[in-house]
Amino acid sequence: MTAFTLAEVLITLGVIGVVAALTLPTVINKTQDKVLENQYAKAKNIVYNGYRLMMTKTENFKVENLPFLNDCNALNEKACMSKEHKKAFNIAADSVSGLDSELMPKDYIIQGQSEKSQFNWDDVPYIFATADGMTYGVLSDEDISSFSVVADVNGIKNPNTVKKDLYKFRFSGNGKLSDVSGELEYYEGCSKDNLSKCKTQEECLAISPWAADDVGTGCYYTSWWRNSCSAFWGDGSSCNGVSYY
Repeated sequence: MTAFTLAEVLITLGVIGVVAALTLPTVINKTQDKVLENQYAKAKNIVYNGYRLMMTKTENFKVENLPFLNDCNALNEKACMSKEHKKAFNIAADSVSGLDSELMPKDYIIQGQSEKSQFNWDDVPYIFATADGMTYGVLSDEDISSFSVVADVNGIKNPNTVKKDLYKFRFSGNGKLSDVSGELEYYEGCSKDNLSKCKTQEECLAISPWAADDVGTGCYYTSWWRNSCSAFWGDGSSCNGVSYY
């Protein structure tokens, strides 16, 4: 009978170890993505079914007639919001019981971007969490016939990424739910009205063409007094922090 030598066994085990090390991260990522996809579907159902139940219980057939939109002072009366939402959702904690923005992630990544989402839990007037670890924030809309709900489908855990574990839904009309998560991907970068976001000379030039000053020094500038862009001479050297306006 032919047997394997110890060296052959060790080599085989080494190859298996290398293959496992190369493939395991991919398997883990795919598993995590699948879990998050399922959590997204569940969160969407919770939001839809909860507010539909709320409409039924209050005998309202239009979103704008829901009591919490009319009686809770633009969503800012937390006790009122809590009372109305507990009628339709299985709430484990909310803004009244100590759940606040300090307990939530500070930043969310936008997939494929270097910038972070401008969404901030500090801007959410009412937050509630369900027993399954999902957290929701209720936001008012400019349109009185709708409101929005931001959902972090795995609470404070990573990846803290828009459209992976952070989503936004809009409930409108007679009970229509739409995924508007794309709104969370908006960020205000370097622009004429937001020069503080400009980080390089090239960005400053692209947004605000340099203009010669009126005192004959040959210095060119980009409103340094109101943003992070530095001033430069016409040849590109520093103006020594001098801004002309």
